[in-house]
Amino acid sequence: MALTYTELTTLVRNWCNRDEEVVSDAIIQDCLKYAADKAYRTLRVPPLENVAIYESSLLTSATALSQSGLTVTELQLPFDLIEFIQFKELDSDGKTLRVFNEKLDIRTFNDVNAEKYSNMNYWSRQRNVVLLTPGFNSTGNANSIELLYYRRLPALNALYSVTVLNYNAGFLTTSGAGANVQGSALLYFNSNTGTTAYATQSEAQAADAGGSVTSTYYIGTLVPNWLRDQNERVLLMGALAEIFAFTQEDDQAQKYGTMFYNEIKELNDEDGKRNASGGNLQVNFNGRGLI
Repeated sequence: MALTYTELTTLVRNWCNRDEEVVSDAIIQDCLKYAADKAYRTLRVPPLENVAIYESSLLTSATALSQSGLTVTELQLPFDLIEFIQFKELDSDGKTLRVFNEKLDIRTFNDVNAEKYSNMNYWSRQRNVVLLTPGFNSTGNANSIELLYYRRLPALNALYSVTVLNYNAGFLTTSGAGANVQGSALLYFNSNTGTTAYATQSEAQAADAGGSVTSTYYIGTLVPNWLRDQNERVLLMGALAEIFAFTQEDDQAQKYGTMFYNEIKELNDEDGKRNASGGNLQVNFNGRGLI
């Protein structure tokens, strides 16, 4: 059942059965945020998967020769990344040229004398940068690099930004918008260009010098969030565990904490069964001499 952020806050209050003098809306919303943060640590399901594409112009400038004699490409990580799934290099038709399938710790990566399992297609991470070697386009036919990863979803109360593109896409509303409302902003219209929106008054005036320019406050609608819209039970149980920790009701906090992690386990197990169904499953493991 899809809930708005306000409805989700009300749902948690009804379940915790505490009035606002004991648990304020602000505390409930903090607890919802903490529950989401904890869920992202262990929840690994397709709705959290995302793809980042690095184009050739960026990759070429981010590639240089290393002291080992191989080229290295540095990639800035997406801000919402939780966990890596796959790096692969693509040609102009979107076909896979190679997969960076060997991961090294940063010391081994930088040590030219360290023994490596393979001299081809390995990577490492340093802070918010991923290092790939041999670097981009070592094959001569590459067009981009694709990162498949698990991500954090937008904030539970995130709204679309007030932009012309979001207006055209139908993600904005005048309901609740105003000069003193956080997240609201003006869009401009020219009487001779109908419902076409412009970001600034000067753009609207330039569209047709003979028309009069008007402005209207808009605010973004709620950004979809898989946890809030389809699995609010995870957030509910997690928020209740946090609330009862706040009110120092340890038995209740433990009970709802257990229910919270059981919900996550069920979702992960369900996805594991999906991955193992429909055919013979093959997975490769590299023990690096430990097996």
